[in-house]
Amino acid sequence: MAKVYLIGAGPGDPELMTLKGLRCLRAAEVVIYDRLINPVLLEEARPGAELIFAGKARGCHQVPQEEINRLLIEHARQGRVVARLKGGDPFVFGRGGEEAAALAQAGIPFEVVPGVSSAIAVPAYAGIPVTYRGYAAQVTIVAGHEGAQASEVNWETLAAADGTLVVLMGLAALPQIVRRLLEAGMSPSMPVAVIQHGTLPTQRVITGSLASIAAKVAEAGLQSPAMIVIGAVVSLQPSLAWVQELTALAAQAG
Repeated sequence: MAKVYLIGAGPGDPELMTLKGLRCLRAAEVVIYDRLINPVLLEEARPGAELIFAGKARGCHQVPQEEINRLLIEHARQGRVVARLKGGDPFVFGRGGEEAAALAQAGIPFEVVPGVSSAIAVPAYAGIPVTYRGYAAQVTIVAGHEGAQASEVNWETLAAADGTLVVLMGLAALPQIVRRLLEAGMSPSMPVAVIQHGTLPTQRVITGSLASIAAKVAEAGLQSPAMIVIGAVVSLQPSLAWVQELTALAAQAG
């Protein structure tokens, strides 16, 4: 029976894909996948499944969202089971809500399969708990790709808020984000981390203060995909960096 599964593929490490997501992926006759999913997951598709790339990058929407919606509806109307494979969680800045709305309007049965959000998993792999008693009792997740010009993000309010601020898609706008937060009164000494390729073997973590982080990231040459974590919890990173510890032990054993 025709159906569309909106599946969260997790933050990058293929072992963070949920069991339900994997089951639905293996059942699909058509897989429409994003740029940031781990390609290893495509090997789990059933033999003969049609694989359709629908990736987007900053400033380059290779497949417009309207076309993705059309593909989902078209293949489902042909009586096929469709897996829409999206990085992270489909409803956390994944435009999964828009796709679900399009399917609902077209009368297509669909199911949302939540995924492990990069907003939580990537800091965890970097050794940063987004909440920690005495450090942060709340987490705010924002899209930073529009940077200082983002009309939907109130940087002034965020600067005054306690807790942890996780900025997705904000690397290119890091200098503007830093400037807005400093102008709004956030302390220049506030700990900040920028994490590239989170949860993958190529993961890199750069830490510093709000005042120094932009220069450090530029010097290190970090590139997208990367996320920004701002808050006192970042100060815990040196002692909780378990991935670095595992890498060091593996290197010694080798």
